[in-house]
Amino acid sequence: MKYQSSKFEDYIQKCNKFNIHKEILPLLDSVNNNIKETNNLILYGPSGTGKYTQALNYIKKFSPTDLRFERKMNFRFDNKSDFIFKISDIHFEIDMSLLGCKAKLVFNDLYYHILDVLSSRPNCSGILLCKNFHTIHSELLEIFYSYMQTLTHKNLNLVYIILTESVSFIPNNILNRCMVVPIKRPTKSSYIKITNKSQFNNHELSSIKNIKNLKSKIYNLNNLDKKIVDNIFDYIINYQTIKFLELRDKLYEIFIFNLDVHHFTYNIIKKLINEGYLKEQHIDKVFTKLHNFLKLYNNNYRPIYHLERFIFYLCIEIHGLQ
Repeated sequence: MKYQSSKFEDYIQKCNKFNIHKEILPLLDSVNNNIKETNNLILYGPSGTGKYTQALNYIKKFSPTDLRFERKMNFRFDNKSDFIFKISDIHFEIDMSLLGCKAKLVFNDLYYHILDVLSSRPNCSGILLCKNFHTIHSELLEIFYSYMQTLTHKNLNLVYIILTESVSFIPNNILNRCMVVPIKRPTKSSYIKITNKSQFNNHELSSIKNIKNLKSKIYNLNNLDKKIVDNIFDYIINYQTIKFLELRDKLYEIFIFNLDVHHFTYNIIKKLINEGYLKEQHIDKVFTKLHNFLKLYNNNYRPIYHLERFIFYLCIEIHGLQ
């Protein structure tokens, strides 16, 4: 189920009917039912495992209406950009992937807007649900812990629930303020139990003309990341044949297929080291350049520019073109 097109109640009803993560219920039930004394939460796990559903099911016990109240809050940043966020009678939702390159400023303004809303409520309490936290901008991540500090001096109480695909990038000053709950990928037997089907035959066999072509497409999709890495690697090694527009088209595939740029650059460097093109004495210099690239990436200019610049830097470093 996709949260973009469903109501809070839909998730709650589905979770009550088919909860494939019952193992975390005792842990979540152990959390204090008083919202003013409850803990911040981090729910982490692979994409599509039901983190959002479990979060709503947890939030429901703090909601006077069991999340039947649902609205959209409009927020205008700098009189230019409009942001729309879903809210209930107890929580606010922020998708970190939608804040853009000015995420630090946008979140700050939005945070104080939320505090204004909380101050107008009788109990002055609420929950901030941060979705796609693994896509948070690096500048916002550096100061995010400061927003999680106590608000008792303002008689406000804001609990954080963070949804993310990983936790290794999250600083300790955030982790130490949260209870971390892993959400594992459901097993095949769990799906079979829910659907009462031992086999999934949803595809019309008559529409498959050539089974070899079908297998090839599936294989290419599953190995898309490796394929793009190999293509860019070939451009770096055979730099004399680089055509700028062709290279840009290949790099744009990273954005088209929403690949992780951090993993992509790591795999490129790893392949250069394993193939013997990147010598040991140059590794420190390359990773320093990588650090600078990631600081600027998606920050103050188009992402493709910084990505192209880093690839050309690797060409210069590998082939000693300076």
